[in-house]
Amino acid sequence: MPFEDACARAGAALDDGSALERFARMVEAQGGDPRVVEDPGSVLPRAPVVVPIVADRTGTVSAVEAEDIGLAAGALGAGRMRKGDPIDPAVGIVIRPKIGDRVETGETIGEVHARGGQEADEAARRTLAALSLGEGPVAPPGLVIRWSPAGSGD
Repeated sequence: MPFEDACARAGAALDDGSALERFARMVEAQGGDPRVVEDPGSVLPRAPVVVPIVADRTGTVSAVEAEDIGLAAGALGAGRMRKGDPIDPAVGIVIRPKIGDRVETGETIGEVHARGGQEADEAARRTLAALSLGEGPVAPPGLVIRWSPAGSGD
């Protein structure tokens, strides 16, 4: 199938809701509750502490150290630090600005969902440290940085 046709079909599936319905069936096939697709708050647990992430400086997001944010989320329990560690589905980090977005000092740019205030504050600090801000416009990166056809060895 030509790439343009595939893009059109994917767009149509998103627009008509069939992609969402398929995703719900995938969740169900893996033992999950398909209601999570339409109303996640009715199915998923919620963290007892939600702390806003407030920009501590003004600038344009020029880089995001995603690994550092992932490690901060892992420290909350959102991922495994070691094989066999439990995962807490109620905790995590939400960060809204993307590369190229402008943020202002004092602006709420996300939140930390945690079990306790001290670890939430630490995760917020680590998340802010993972953002590089500059002056002037920054071109957002492409969605696909590199692609290698199957079997090409890359």
